[in-house]
Amino acid sequence: MPDSLEKPAAPQICIACEGTVFEPAGNYRGYDIYHCLRCGFRFTHPIPGAAEIAAVYEKYNKAGKYTAKAERKVVRAQKRIRRYMRHAPGKRFLDVGCSVGTAVEAARRCGLEAYGIDIGDQSIAIAREIFPGGHYHAGAIESLPPEWGNFDFIYSAEVIEHLPDPHAYFSALSPRINAGGLLYLTTPDAGHWLVPKDFAKWSAVYPPEHLLFFTRDAMRHFLGRHGFDVIKFVWSPFKHHLKLLARKR
Repeated sequence: MPDSLEKPAAPQICIACEGTVFEPAGNYRGYDIYHCLRCGFRFTHPIPGAAEIAAVYEKYNKAGKYTAKAERKVVRAQKRIRRYMRHAPGKRFLDVGCSVGTAVEAARRCGLEAYGIDIGDQSIAIAREIFPGGHYHAGAIESLPPEWGNFDFIYSAEVIEHLPDPHAYFSALSPRINAGGLLYLTTPDAGHWLVPKDFAKWSAVYPPEHLLFFTRDAMRHFLGRHGFDVIKFVWSPFKHHLKLLARKR
C-alpha cells in the first residue's frame, strides 16, 4: 500500500509526451493509475518512494526461476538477436536489466562482444557462474563502468515499466550508445487490444513493481526526447507486449 492515506494532487504533465490532460484509469490496491489523453500513456501517481519500491524487491528473488529455464531463454534470445543484429553499426552489445545473463550469452553465441548490467547482485553472481563468457556489472545504469566504452546494440526487455524515473535512466544510458546504434526494447503494451476496459484489472498492472504503461504513441514521444527514432514496432497479436526497434540519432 502507498505510504500515505492523504489524497495526492493530480498529475501535472505527462512524462512521455508532456500532455496536460488526464483522467483516472483505476486503482490497484491503493495505487492510483492515470491516463494521458494525448498519447495514451498510463502511469502510477504518485510514484512510490525509493524505500517502498526497494522493500518489494527485497521480499523475493526470481533469479532461481530464471535459472531453471535459462538455456531455453538463451535459444529464444539468440533467434531474436540474430534477426536484428545486422541493423546495428557494430558488435558491441549491452543488455540492461540482464538478470542471469541469458541475452548476454545469446549475443556472445551470435558473435557479439556481450555485456550485461543488472541491479541484482545475486542475478549477476549467477550470470557469472553459468555464462562466464560475458562481461557483467551489478549496479544502477549510472554506475555502468566507463572502461566498457560505448555500445552499438542495446537490449532492454521488460525493464522500463519498473522505473520510477525513466528520464534519469535514459539520460544515463543514451550517452553510452553510439550514433546509429540500435535499441531493442520490450514492455507491456497499454494500447493492445487485449487490455481490458477496466485498466486496473489488466494482468500487467501491479504497482509498485510495474509503474509505467506505454502505448506506441507514448513510446515514440518518450524515446524521441532521448535522441531515438523508432524504426518499427513488432506486432504481437495474442500477447500484450510492446516490442520495438529504435535507432540513436
